[in-house]
Amino acid sequence: MLDILYSVLLGFASLFFNPVFYLLVIGLFLFSAQRVRRERRSFNVKAYGMFNTIFTSVAPSLIMGVCGSALLLAAGVSLPAGMIVLLSCGYLVTMLTTQLRFLSPAVAGGLAIIAAYFFPDINTSSALANQWISDIRSANFFSLGLFLTAGLLIEYLLVYFWGARQSSPRLISSRRGSKVGAHEASEIWIVPLFLLVPSAGPIHALGPWPFVPDVGTSFSLALFPLGVGIAQLITHTLPKPAVRHTGQWLLVTALITAVLVGLSYPLRLPFLVLIGAAFALCSRIALIWYHHYLRKERPYYFIEPNRGLRVVGVIPGSLGDRIGIKPGQEVLRVNGRDVSSEYEFYNALQTQTAYCKIEVVNRFGEPWFARGTIHETDDHKIGLLFLEPEKWNRYTKTKV
Repeated sequence: MLDILYSVLLGFASLFFNPVFYLLVIGLFLFSAQRVRRERRSFNVKAYGMFNTIFTSVAPSLIMGVCGSALLLAAGVSLPAGMIVLLSCGYLVTMLTTQLRFLSPAVAGGLAIIAAYFFPDINTSSALANQWISDIRSANFFSLGLFLTAGLLIEYLLVYFWGARQSSPRLISSRRGSKVGAHEASEIWIVPLFLLVPSAGPIHALGPWPFVPDVGTSFSLALFPLGVGIAQLITHTLPKPAVRHTGQWLLVTALITAVLVGLSYPLRLPFLVLIGAAFALCSRIALIWYHHYLRKERPYYFIEPNRGLRVVGVIPGSLGDRIGIKPGQEVLRVNGRDVSSEYEFYNALQTQTAYCKIEVVNRFGEPWFARGTIHETDDHKIGLLFLEPEKWNRYTKTKV
């Protein structure tokens, strides 16, 4: 029992020997800071704090880490040290692009499995490198396929349930050069996954379970940082349905990959795992292209209304959030006054220092009134982020 506990502690320590973990943490901080800068550039205020964005990714990552580790350990999936190194290299390649949209188990895992299948038999002057090469060339492709499938399912669950929780509102230029609103679903999750590693460890195979290659092999544990990212700029609809659609794409990818991997075992065809990895990689790249297509071809959702102001974002916990105003809605009147600019909006808000009454039109064109009490702790902007009308921008620039 003490040996197993010691192996678990060494597994935790292995996380801190992997450079991918540190690069993912650095990336998490950098992308969170970049997100805040973009929001300030668009609205002169941040919708979410940098550390809020970072800390909200921790709980989903740990939940998926526990579930994924339980699945992999119960299935007896084992990866030799050389394959863990190759998977880490796959992640290093994706991070060299500096594009969050490529941070995916489909990309890193797909590249690693393809590389393992065609890896040449070479010798180096390093005994450790030669051992890693031997591990890669003798790797069990069914275990690799199961690891890839688990990673794809984890990615689907993270994106589907948490991908749109804190989408970032932005102002961008349309194809004709005018300002329109948009939301960017931008998140990084670092999922810690426990893996069995064939070695002289205290964990022994229980029997001829098909996922473990050798019955007599003993195992130790390693903790692998599975990086999952989403960077989806949404211009054609609200963020939640767009991200849910992305999640559905990822689920279909995971299921098709799982079928190919599952067939590889009874048919004794590792080539099917290679096809599954290539399919997952191509599907993820196709998803990136599809997001680009939507931005270019679909009409914009957050456009300047004929009258009033378009709400692009609402800061959580603000007065605007408490009284139920949602992104995409139009603000027509404030405290009985027509408004067509932020200047007029906040001037009308000052007529009632302790109470506000805002006439809003929802996405279906139905008017309703949002009412609320203004507290002393409320920010003077009450948390609404608007698409400023172009004619008002030109007018203020002329006055200046």
